Amino acid sequence: MSTPQYFPVANPTVSFWHSEKDDEFKNIRTTPELPSETDILIIGGGYAGAAVGYWTYHEAGENPPKITLVESRFLASGATGRNGGHLKPDYYREYLKFEKDLGLKEAASIGNFEHDHLSALKQAIEELNIDCDFVLTRACNVHLTKKSVASCLKAMDALRKNPYSKVLDDIQVQIGKNAEITSICEDSPVSLTFTAGQLWPYKMVKGFLKYCIEKGMNVQTYTTVTKVEKQKDDTYIVTTNRGIIKTKKVVMATNAYTATLVPEFEDKIVPVKGTCSHIKVTDKHEHSPYLSNTYGICRDFSNHEYLINRPDGTIIVGGAKPYYLADKDSWYKNVDDSTLFKGDVKGWYSKFMQKNFYTWKNFETEVDYLWTGILGYSVDALPWIGEMPGSPNKYIVSGFHGHGMPRIFLSAKAIAEMMLNDIPVEMTGIPKPFMLNAERLAKAKNNILEETGYTKLSREQKL
Repeated sequence: MSTPQYFPVANPTVSFWHSEKDDEFKNIRTTPELPSETDILIIGGGYAGAAVGYWTYHEAGENPPKITLVESRFLASGATGRNGGHLKPDYYREYLKFEKDLGLKEAASIGNFEHDHLSALKQAIEELNIDCDFVLTRACNVHLTKKSVASCLKAMDALRKNPYSKVLDDIQVQIGKNAEITSICEDSPVSLTFTAGQLWPYKMVKGFLKYCIEKGMNVQTYTTVTKVEKQKDDTYIVTTNRGIIKTKKVVMATNAYTATLVPEFEDKIVPVKGTCSHIKVTDKHEHSPYLSNTYGICRDFSNHEYLINRPDGTIIVGGAKPYYLADKDSWYKNVDDSTLFKGDVKGWYSKFMQKNFYTWKNFETEVDYLWTGILGYSVDALPWIGEMPGSPNKYIVSGFHGHGMPRIFLSAKAIAEMMLNDIPVEMTGIPKPFMLNAERLAKAKNNILEETGYTKLSREQKL
């Protein structure tokens, strides 16, 4: 059976993050022609690719390798520029599964790693003076159903008993009236708050790549890679729609599209289509009520919305799974982000704030941007970081499962350290469950349909 070919489609729906009409940087080609050779070729111009470039230059010193980055469409046109702008280390929602599958130490390492991203990313953004609306704040996860509440409290009880966890001091649990008041959500019997961040993802990528270009990076947009061939000397010949480039090392920052170029990831990293929106108050209102937290509106594990209140008072909110989950073909292994989902998703979000937050009840809102995007779901819900088994000098930093913002930056640092210092992934300090190795590839089984709730929904529909 041949591996399906997943390539980004032309003319994706317009994301709010790409709403500035005069921005031409996203289409940049630093040289008119594709270079014929490079030391490192990064495939993918989103957060992961930009972060690998940043860390490689940051750690290399005065004599960095020659780096080329190629992107199939415009910069951050994939999941990075289509997400919720949320730097949110909320791994407690999956903690019980991690503890069961991985044990106490490795389960804790994931949460600690996510939390470390807050200071690491803040420091880098401030050092480079990147204008990306970065705000360090608190996230508030609101649990609305009995099942969600029970799962939350059970996870927190288990997490408190984990001696390896460093995140407990940062999490506060609110119950009853306190939960309603602090969350501004009348139906909230339990809410959790913890440190998080929000930002403009494309502008962050833009800032990192400007730094990289100043250091010598060659960036080529609208350059689609169709084949990566290993040579006898462990270098690579990479074929694109604009010609061939030879590279000593290649980095697959390709997320949902990884299996197209690395067939071993077929049914390991799966493209999944999602949706997100931008909400603003109508012109009749001078100001919108500001929410001091970012949010997760949790009904059950697979049915939740994620939300940030931007500095300008507008809202980014995504989710809407009830509108498409039952139609598997509309989202599972679907890479068409040029179309919206069927159903009135826009209508759902136009009243979303009034339905969930009592301070918004008397305000009229409208959705001015509604878009779709392709996430790279990993079959074990964890990213794949490291050198490809049997393919020296081919590195993977992909499969972020819709949760890349608090996992990508330091994962990219690990890739940079591996390439510069010729060390294995085990020496980088990333969580062991993230590490790519032959054993994990062989054992990983696809349970995405079950994890997303589709299997249960399909079973209930048949009854």
